[in-house]
Amino acid sequence: MPIVAAVFAFASVTSLTIYLFELKKTPTVKDRLKQISALGRVPTEREQELARPLVERVFGPVARKTAGFVLSITPKNVMEAAKHKLDSTGNPWKMSAGDYVILRLVTLLILPFGVLLITYRLGFGSGLLFTLVAAGLGWVVPETMMQSKAKQRGKEIQRDLPDILDLLTVSVEAGLGFDAALVKVVERKKGPLADEFGIVLREIRVGKPRKDALRELSERVKVDDITSLVSAVIQADQLGVGISNILRIQAEQVRTKRRQQAEEAAMKAPIKMLFPLIFFIFPTLFVVLLGPAIIQIAETLLGF
Repeated sequence: MPIVAAVFAFASVTSLTIYLFELKKTPTVKDRLKQISALGRVPTEREQELARPLVERVFGPVARKTAGFVLSITPKNVMEAAKHKLDSTGNPWKMSAGDYVILRLVTLLILPFGVLLITYRLGFGSGLLFTLVAAGLGWVVPETMMQSKAKQRGKEIQRDLPDILDLLTVSVEAGLGFDAALVKVVERKKGPLADEFGIVLREIRVGKPRKDALRELSERVKVDDITSLVSAVIQADQLGVGISNILRIQAEQVRTKRRQQAEEAAMKAPIKMLFPLIFFIFPTLFVVLLGPAIIQIAETLLGF
């Protein structure tokens, strides 16, 4: 019975995971050509059903119903926290908040339960140990990946910010409005910051006020320089101050901050180099310098 339950648990996990990733799978050129060639005739309902993958046909309905039930009982604040985490990483996996919640449930609950069923015959202590290890990995690995991706994205945004501010400043001084300057940035620049400004433009075009779109930008990115820029732009817009001067001041502040960070890293370098010197280089030097003297002393005193 434990083996049957373990097989059933892992089959459920596998089907649910494959179903989630199949939803986000983009068709290749070959698949699109097949779809275009098949437009000449309308396939029957049976052909459409058989064209779906076997895993999706067998486990798809169960997975959809299970996912729908889980998401219906998930608290709203959990869904919002999942959405904020995905937004902070740029969501490179194209997952929705519901997909992330289900994936976390799989890694935190179903996977340790399957490990417990498999290791049940090894004894209670060993099975519990493997289960705790699986639960710990299920909690730590996704969170570590998300935090690492968000940190890397924040560094890329800070790296691109001065150049983008210069382009915004030049565009505004040339007579363009702030929204038109953002269009130039999105057209000429690539990277996470340009993508975020593209989201701001789309939100403005659908009718959202500029200050609300910019505030949501600072909430998604969570970088101090972006927060300062958004606050300065909103304040300049409310007070009627020339935005070109604000952008130029922000660019100078960002470059000054970057220079200070580089100087701070240079000051920390000797201290960080001290530990490799002590543990790896100094012992080798001692062996080379004091080794012959120790040998001579041993020969003299001990008569070797």
